[in-house]
Amino acid sequence: MQRVESEILEFKLRIDRQRKIARTLVAFANGSGGTLLVGVRDNGAVAGCRAEEEAFMVEGAAQRFSRPEVSFTARIDRFEGKEVLVVEVPSSDRAPHAACEEASEEWTVYVRRGAANYRANRVLLEEIKLRTAQIANANVEHLALLPLLSSKGGRTASSLARATGTPIRAVEDGLAVLLHWGQILAEPREKGWVYKLPE
Repeated sequence: MQRVESEILEFKLRIDRQRKIARTLVAFANGSGGTLLVGVRDNGAVAGCRAEEEAFMVEGAAQRFSRPEVSFTARIDRFEGKEVLVVEVPSSDRAPHAACEEASEEWTVYVRRGAANYRANRVLLEEIKLRTAQIANANVEHLALLPLLSSKGGRTASSLARATGTPIRAVEDGLAVLLHWGQILAEPREKGWVYKLPE
């Protein structure tokens, strides 16, 4: 068993809030899929769990607190003699999926970067729609943004809009297309998302 959380692997000792786990289910479904292991500590140590009870919590998160409902499969495995619930979430062709927020009851689209879930901004939301063929406004004019990016640091959509004199929505659409084509990366920062060339 892999012992490090990643973009496609999440550990949970137990699920105490369905709305919170819905974020992970949604983020996996909006990306390339992923595996949730319940009964495993953050450091990868197997603690075990009451797998049937945890499966009920995951099912509630997917059905009640994810929109559209996230598809998944679940099975009980034994690691080091302890029960672990293994939840597999495939990449979804029904994306974007949203999770219901705990405090506000608003629906928010999440994506996965590294071992964490982040709110999707408009660029990431448009990239998901491109991937699931809900929009198709790609054109080569978007390539004009590439010379303004580097593999170091990254730039925000608003700084690119200022640098080019282009409306922000047009820049966001261009960044979404470049993400979809695999030409750039989107990385979360404390104050939002930045875009950069792959190293």
